[in-house]
Amino acid sequence: MNVLQATFADGNVSLIELLIIAQIAAKRRPAHIFEIGTFDGRTTLNLAANAGAESRVWTLDLPEDQLSSTVYALQSHEEGFVRKQRSGARFSDTEFASQITQLYGDSAHFDISPYRQKMDLIFVDGSHAYEYVLNDTRVALELARPGATILWHDYDHGQWPGVTRALNDFRKQEPRLAGIYHVEGTTLAIATPG
Repeated sequence: MNVLQATFADGNVSLIELLIIAQIAAKRRPAHIFEIGTFDGRTTLNLAANAGAESRVWTLDLPEDQLSSTVYALQSHEEGFVRKQRSGARFSDTEFASQITQLYGDSAHFDISPYRQKMDLIFVDGSHAYEYVLNDTRVALELARPGATILWHDYDHGQWPGVTRALNDFRKQEPRLAGIYHVEGTTLAIATPG
């Protein structure tokens, strides 16, 4: 298992969360990974580095020029994570860049049809607004092939109550997500929908 670019920046998963994500990728060796919310690409890089040389990662990020036209309202302090020099800066000049495809758009109306039911691992870390977490969780379920793993970031995190509320609501309403569980000591939630 490799952990690359361990240095934390605001908006990244914590180091322990990065270790868990890297370990899941190394253990499960997912061939196809989809990430909602690229940000600086630190998690993307570690997914690619640990899933194996044959794996492919598609990562979707909201471009700055679409900030004023999102389907759902973003939380005010999320704009800073969209306004950056470049999505995926941490993976772009690495040996793993060839395994990663950077996609741009609003996850609420991005065409996922080419990726539907093809993903072995989905990481959801886009907008933390309640409506977006509901949307991105629906998208994750559409992307997932049987036996896939879905991970969410910022569950049970005081700053982002929309994530917790949305996943708790999904757990009650969607039988495939009844088994979502919170990874103790982290803000990660994980499920393997049946």
